Amino acid sequence: MSYNVADVAIIGSGFAGALIASELAEAGMDVTLLEAGLPFEDERYARKGRLETFARSDDAEIFAPYVDLLAPQEQKGKLEYYVQQRAGPERFEGQYLRMVGGTGLAWLGTALRFCPNDFRMMTAYGRGRDWPISYAELEPWYCLAEAAIGVAGTSDADEFVGSPRSRPLPMPAIPQSYVDQYTMERIKGLRFDHQDIQIVPTPQARNSVDGYNGRPLCEGYSSCVPLCPVGAKYDPLVHIRHALLNGAELIADAVVFKLDTSQDGRITKAWFRRSDGSIENLQARIFVLAANGIETPKLLLQSNHQYGDGLANESGLVGRNLMDHAEKHSWAIVPDPIYPYRGPQSTSGIELRDGAFRGRRAGFRTALRNDGWRNINGAPFDDVARSSGGPTGTLFDLVSRQGLVGEELFKAVRRNGLRQFALQSVVEMLPEPENRITLSTEQRDQSGLPRPEIRFRLDEYTRDGIAAAGRLHLEIFRLLSCNPGQFGIDLQEDPTASDSGGSHIMGTTVMGSVPKTSVVDANCMTHAHKNLFIPGSAVFPTGAAANPTLTICAMSLRLAQHLRNIIQSN
Repeated sequence: MSYNVADVAIIGSGFAGALIASELAEAGMDVTLLEAGLPFEDERYARKGRLETFARSDDAEIFAPYVDLLAPQEQKGKLEYYVQQRAGPERFEGQYLRMVGGTGLAWLGTALRFCPNDFRMMTAYGRGRDWPISYAELEPWYCLAEAAIGVAGTSDADEFVGSPRSRPLPMPAIPQSYVDQYTMERIKGLRFDHQDIQIVPTPQARNSVDGYNGRPLCEGYSSCVPLCPVGAKYDPLVHIRHALLNGAELIADAVVFKLDTSQDGRITKAWFRRSDGSIENLQARIFVLAANGIETPKLLLQSNHQYGDGLANESGLVGRNLMDHAEKHSWAIVPDPIYPYRGPQSTSGIELRDGAFRGRRAGFRTALRNDGWRNINGAPFDDVARSSGGPTGTLFDLVSRQGLVGEELFKAVRRNGLRQFALQSVVEMLPEPENRITLSTEQRDQSGLPRPEIRFRLDEYTRDGIAAAGRLHLEIFRLLSCNPGQFGIDLQEDPTASDSGGSHIMGTTVMGSVPKTSVVDANCMTHAHKNLFIPGSAVFPTGAAANPTLTICAMSLRLAQHLRNIIQSN
């Protein structure tokens, strides 16, 4: 079957695809979304059912509620999908969901702006690359993105890293937790690397006002990842619904495997395969490839039947400069009950994302966790894969390993469970051409397509940032009067190793002004194909230390306006 779309075909329905589809459909454009996975029924009862599925599942956390909705390649889990070409001790741990709404169903909700120097790293610090756009140019779009996805917060996090704003955030901050307040009181006056340490509310896309954009108030389930049980946290389903109500079409169960071009280099067709093996195609005037930092370059490289090196690859940079955030996790038992597992999983952070130190080591931000040791050992339940380097004391450990019952079990839960504290630092990574995705020549996925082969390692710049984060964690635990033996800074033997991936997949089709050194221009248009646009974090020249989602949304709204101008002028 062949479909014809008058205006825009969008491949991928995550943050970028959903926002662009919503904007263009509202403007009266003919829009079709192609999505590899299946739709998620977005009702409160359905979310609670998915939460129960998650609690009973043996699958990796991000996939557990959604396995039956994923694209065929992911039905058995992401770690079987990647082919890891080891360049060092690291594995690439970034994960994502291929389903309607994408990984936006499972994000934490952190909605930070980048700071001005993040867009001029080479100029400011002699590191990485400069962006072809500035913070000042993107700032109005940040405001629109915050309104579109519904961000609650204060300006404190922005002010601390020098990010001016022209409009206030649309909702007041989610209240800081008791964990936040307990820590703030005890670390007053702390300085680290010549900076005063402040714990400030984290801007987050969850409702502090009931009914904003049709979402309910956050009920504090401490289950934001992998699923908000009530829909208080923004996810792309909000804008997918809006797009569909305005006439857009969604084609799910459609794994796009190649793009055709005309003689002048314009994209003419997107070919996709259904789960039953049938093959169809879609034609459009403009194609938007919004399939994330792994699937976007993979599709471009697969489309090599007319261009031997794949589409948009005249620079040789498609798939290169793969970035993620490294993470540092530390745990402690604090002297007093702090009552974790209440509220969102994090409500405050320490923003050490910019400063002169970035000339020698990576910046980072440190989140105070409200969910105890969940990231460390899977508490309150258990995750054997993670518990080997962390503390004991999960429910599984207390009951099955220690054999506690009755009063002894109650005392142990009260003694440890009420005093669990953890810090999580997200550390920036520089673009490195040798960190890359290619197509495996030996292994194929369940639908017969080449698996993504990934080469990935951390450089000394990032490792020095991880070590610095560990030093900050130690200072905080000291000021909290944690006893030796009741906290752990390093979950691994190497204190400069990443404890997990941030699943913030960036780079691989980087933005720039010069076609020889980039894949897309400042308007996200591929240099070689004038009707092919790539939004999302795949185009980020550098990754910064802030979570990328708000920047993805701001750039997507900016691109949507650009596409409206193109379509309306023709």
